Amino acid sequence: MMTQDLVQRDRIIRQEADELLGPKGLRSLLEEYGTPHVSGSYALHLMTWRDLDIYLEQQDLSEESFFRLGGRIASSLAPVRMSFRNERINQTPSLPLGLYWGIYLGDERKGDWKIDIWAIDSQDCEKQLQFTERIAADLTPLLRCKILSIKDACWQDPGYRKTYTSQDIYRAVIEEGIENIDSFKQHMKDKGVSVG
Repeated sequence: MMTQDLVQRDRIIRQEADELLGPKGLRSLLEEYGTPHVSGSYALHLMTWRDLDIYLEQQDLSEESFFRLGGRIASSLAPVRMSFRNERINQTPSLPLGLYWGIYLGDERKGDWKIDIWAIDSQDCEKQLQFTERIAADLTPLLRCKILSIKDACWQDPGYRKTYTSQDIYRAVIEEGIENIDSFKQHMKDKGVSVG
C-alpha cells in the first residue's frame, strides 16, 4: 500500500474512533469511573487497524465497579465478546497492574473494532503514557511512514499481539533503524520471533 494511502487510512480509523469515543458515548461513560487516556496508535497517528487503547486512571476502582462498567459498555456498544483480566492478582510482567476489558465488536482480524481498557492507578498510568510520549517525541514523518508500512504488513499475522506487538515495531524502527517489513522480519527472527 502506498504511504499516502496508509496516512489516509490512519486518519479515517481515528475518525471512526472519535465516533466511538464521542457520539457513541464511550468517553463520557469512562469518565464516570475515572480519567480516560486514549493512547497507543490512536495518540501516535499510527493506526492501521481498528484497535483502541485506553487507560482509565483511577486509584482504587473495585472489581465490582469495573464489572458494572463492563456491563454498561456491553449495553452501549453491543460487542460480540468481552474478556476480563485481573492483573492486580496475576501480575504478568509485561502488563500493567490493573483490571482489563478486551472488547471485540466483531472479528478484529477482518477489520472490526477491538478496544482495550485498562483501569490502573496514577503511577502506572503515568508510566504507560510516558512510553507513548517518548515514541511521539522521536517520530518524524519518515519514521511514521516506515512504521505504518510495517504495521500494515503485520496486523493480520496470527502472531501479532501474541509473540510481538506494535511496541516491538516502534522500537525496531526508532531505536534499531529498521526500514521495512523484510528487515523487521529478520530483526525479529534474530530475536527468536517469527513474523508471518
